[in-house]
Amino acid sequence: MRRIFTFFLTFLLGMFVTALYAQTHTVSGTVIDKDANEPLIGANVLIKGTTIGTVTDLDGKYTLQAGDKDILVFSYLSMKTIEEPVNGRTVINVKMTSDTETLGEVVVTAMGIKRQSETLTYSAQTVGGKDVNDIKSVNMINSLQGKSAGMMITPNSTGAGGSSKILFRGNKSISGNNQPLVVVDGVPVMMNITNSQVDSNYGGQRDGGDAMSTINPDDIAQITLLKGASAAALYGAVAANGAIMITTKSAQSGKVSVNVSSNTTMESPMVLPEFQTTYGMSDNGTFSWGEKLSSKAPNYAKKFFRTGFTTNNSISLSGGNENIQSYFSYANVYSQGITPQNDYRSHNLNSKVGFNILKDIHIDFTAKFTNQHITNQAAAGYLWNPLTGVYLFPRGEDWNGYKENFEVYDPARGCYVQNWTNTQQQQFGNPYWMLNRQTPITDRNRYEFGGSIKWDITPDLNIQGRMRYERGEEHWVHNAYASSVGNLYPMGRMKDNRYFSDQLYGDVLVSYNHTFNDFSLSATAGSSFTKTKTSHVDLWGEGSQFSQPGSGNIFYPNIFTPNNYYGNMSTVGKDDNWMTQKRLNSVFATAQLGYREGIFLDISARNDWSSALAFTESCSFFYPSFGGSVLLNKFVDMGKNIDLFKFRASYSIVGNDVPVFMSNLLYSLGSQGAITPPDKAPFRTLKPEKTHSLEIGFDGTFLQNRLNINLTYYKTNTKNQFFSVAAPYESGLRNRYVNAGNVENKGFEFNIGWYEQFTDHFSWSTNLNFSYNDNKIKELVDDLPNGLTLTDFGGAKVILKEGGHYGDLYVRHLMRDENGKPLQNEKGEPIVSGDSMDELAYAGNMNAKVNMGWTNTFRYKDFSLSFLIDAKFGGKVIGMTEAALDGWGVSKRSGEARDAGGITVDGVKFDADKYYRTTGNNNFNSPYAVENYVYDATNIRLREVTFGYTFRNLLGAGKNLTAAIIGRNLFFFHKDAPMDPDVSAGTGNGIQGVDMFALPTSRSFGLNLKLNF
Repeated sequence: MRRIFTFFLTFLLGMFVTALYAQTHTVSGTVIDKDANEPLIGANVLIKGTTIGTVTDLDGKYTLQAGDKDILVFSYLSMKTIEEPVNGRTVINVKMTSDTETLGEVVVTAMGIKRQSETLTYSAQTVGGKDVNDIKSVNMINSLQGKSAGMMITPNSTGAGGSSKILFRGNKSISGNNQPLVVVDGVPVMMNITNSQVDSNYGGQRDGGDAMSTINPDDIAQITLLKGASAAALYGAVAANGAIMITTKSAQSGKVSVNVSSNTTMESPMVLPEFQTTYGMSDNGTFSWGEKLSSKAPNYAKKFFRTGFTTNNSISLSGGNENIQSYFSYANVYSQGITPQNDYRSHNLNSKVGFNILKDIHIDFTAKFTNQHITNQAAAGYLWNPLTGVYLFPRGEDWNGYKENFEVYDPARGCYVQNWTNTQQQQFGNPYWMLNRQTPITDRNRYEFGGSIKWDITPDLNIQGRMRYERGEEHWVHNAYASSVGNLYPMGRMKDNRYFSDQLYGDVLVSYNHTFNDFSLSATAGSSFTKTKTSHVDLWGEGSQFSQPGSGNIFYPNIFTPNNYYGNMSTVGKDDNWMTQKRLNSVFATAQLGYREGIFLDISARNDWSSALAFTESCSFFYPSFGGSVLLNKFVDMGKNIDLFKFRASYSIVGNDVPVFMSNLLYSLGSQGAITPPDKAPFRTLKPEKTHSLEIGFDGTFLQNRLNINLTYYKTNTKNQFFSVAAPYESGLRNRYVNAGNVENKGFEFNIGWYEQFTDHFSWSTNLNFSYNDNKIKELVDDLPNGLTLTDFGGAKVILKEGGHYGDLYVRHLMRDENGKPLQNEKGEPIVSGDSMDELAYAGNMNAKVNMGWTNTFRYKDFSLSFLIDAKFGGKVIGMTEAALDGWGVSKRSGEARDAGGITVDGVKFDADKYYRTTGNNNFNSPYAVENYVYDATNIRLREVTFGYTFRNLLGAGKNLTAAIIGRNLFFFHKDAPMDPDVSAGTGNGIQGVDMFALPTSRSFGLNLKLNF
């Protein structure tokens, strides 16, 4: 009986196994990364509820045995997990997407806190790494021009290594900073090593650069633009003007990747002045008001500029496992500018290493080093600028002779001196002498070390600590050989300056996230500190030949060492400090309460203690922020064509910190130890500026996520502005500070995007952004009855008046009679007004009110075509270069007027020579009719074009090469001004829109190569 039972049991078990085997079969397929359209290597494929599975190979392929009723689970780090029932299929192909798509777009907000975009109560735009690394700029932020509503980016006309002026929603602060905060991986960045910028029409100043040009665009994963005060409120005083949140790339567990990128472009001047070619030299080799030439003169500007060349290369390596992840990158840039002998080199090393300890603790370490070297960096102005000689060179003279023999030997001084048509003119020298004998050289180093530790105490509660130290060093040498600048330096000048900046930042954050049935709570509280320090050491020597103490200062010409000078002439002026230190301590908290994933309420608060407010009534200032949003589509069935229907509103008060030493002014140190007391009264009642910001907006997504619409209205009032006003005579001081004023900005931002997938292989996406900003000076201060002069360019002043606007321009003008006809003096010359406040005429506002950008991208299989058109409407730009061309008789206008026998203005005829010498600018200090050189800044241009193709699996599975032809600043569809209206000499307030022999904007063409494997 036992044998029969055993036989029967064995028979049943065999039948069961046979039946089970009969229900399984081979399933295979390929797993693809949907975004990159390439195989995923090492993706997990498991039978749900079991440990049976496999991983994909180098081609993204897999094979396993599965039953008809089994469910296959496809998973990969940072990808959305997919479940596919077998249902008798033998081939199952899967396209995996980023896990962020399951949550909606994930946005990095203030303090590095990640939020779903749908939950935000304020405007925050996210752009990807492709927006800055497809068409690269040496300063990566310039690649975002025209791509975001409400953001204005104006690069300085200083070429590679220069800064850019960045504005969110208009100018707010009159005397303070208007630039947004830059944040990398949640930590604020030290923006500058030195604040040096061009801020006058004389020249000789320099662009100290900014942190943006030290960031490798290929390291960037995502950029979030927090345009309003509400969005950046947690950063406090340093982010009153918004914040740019940059998230850099990190390694992914289980995936090793290598990325190589090479971007090469050729540059040429986009717009050059128009010159006359028929009238020759006059005035002892200075002007071109001479006789008619026997043959036409060449275009000397075209002979001077060269074809520029820029190459931007990078390589990155990343990989890791569940316990350690590493990311390393190296990038270098080499640029030859369109100006001869202008060279730029940079090297960038970056590393990120992350560790997982005990599954609950994650530690990150970062290190970065950047080196920059710049020779002959361009700078606007009349002095120290080779473009003055290029543009003003007398027509018909021997250009090549002065180029090849820019110097001649002077036996009296025993050295070579400048050779030029007139060596006594300070603003008019041989450009090749300047490039070879007045060469500015800049060397910069930036070091960065940081780390963070995060402990997930529970799934809902974590604590994180971060710290980053940054140090910047800059060495600027600007020596001038004997006879430079109109022989102002007969024995030469030595200038050797070194600048140092340090920033130490640290914070601790405690975060809690939990869902209670229909309610959700997300809260973060913490504390931070920022400690900054700057210092500089200057060596400056100039003068005549030394004969005895008190007579002369230089022993030998052109020897630029301290031992060759009797005394160092460097001084620490009243507005400068050889060393500064500042500390900002803060506590903050933010909480978001959600209801049914459709209603969200935000509350934030921060308190700062600033050492810049020492010696005042309080070093502390507090500001709150409130916001709410409602997703109506979560509560009302709006049909399948409405995916998101959201209203949001926020209100915040954010402080704007003040410069150091305003409350306790320092003595200035002059040459040979001379000490001078301050001429301003200490500001013991100083209060920080406060920006009150209101924002209301709508976000909508329609037609299965194909149509996106964002609309935002904002209104900001920046109060407690600080001004310098005249002090009472009896005080013995020249000026005192006051808190007053109210600058209002209001406007709206509109963004609409459409995505259309015509076929499986052909798609089109388009995005249009539009912004409008209206600025008004609501209040100023009673002590400034004639307004506040923000900038003065000799006959052109930006003056702020109560009831006026930030950027109002007042200029010298032609004097006219009661009938509006120009007046003449006894010599037959026009009469130009003075430059006192009551004599200047209003010429308009320098800021555009409307800005637009339109991006289109077409994809067909592995081909892609993209272009960007951007535009601004309104605003004014000053053409000081054009005024000088007229005054010196080299402009096309002046030649045509002579051909016509004179010029008639409103019925009054003038001799061309007398008219243009008077209304034009023939000396950097001479008065001229600025009103004739104020132009409309409206322009529409083709900003970017790229056409590319991706070679799939070119070097093996998953090893793709993308090649693209790229172009930038290709041409204008419309422009009224004779120069590029988007010109800027520096990043300071009121400097934009002034052309003072600025470096021309470059048009570039090139090739971008990317290899991923």
